[in-house]
Amino acid sequence: MALLQYERARLAPLDRQRTRILFFLYSDTINKNIETGKANRGIYLWPFFTHRREFNGNDRLQVLAPLEPFVQGSHKIPRDYSPLWSIWRAEKNPQKGADSQSLLWNLYRRDATPEHKNVSLLFGLFQYQSGPEFKHWRLFYIPLGGGKPAEFSSLSLAKP
Repeated sequence: MALLQYERARLAPLDRQRTRILFFLYSDTINKNIETGKANRGIYLWPFFTHRREFNGNDRLQVLAPLEPFVQGSHKIPRDYSPLWSIWRAEKNPQKGADSQSLLWNLYRRDATPEHKNVSLLFGLFQYQSGPEFKHWRLFYIPLGGGKPAEFSSLSLAKP
């Protein structure tokens, strides 16, 4: 097993570069579409973090990722199981202008779009929501005032 491995493959329209240290300990993969100029990138430093940037610009960082480097290409593990062991998750969707952050299983959570912002602390015991025409606060699930009441919900970062 090599300590450092670099691979490059150019098969039109894809240009792929991959750098690995100790097979799975560190991996940096860049896939670039030569025709469009768009690229995706995945960086894994096991078990500390994963960082993915997709062709459409979506960006995801996860701190503490013990299984993700072993199941690259699978969408089921990150979607279903990663929230169980991740300490910090941050996602961005530049097409929608949306972003989301979560610390310790939503002990702190922030979701934002250009029009709305939701913030939650202590698993929802403190909540703040704002929009173009309102601001709304809750403490221990009791409304404290602000504009018109609104439903607290997560903002979707799903692909359009």
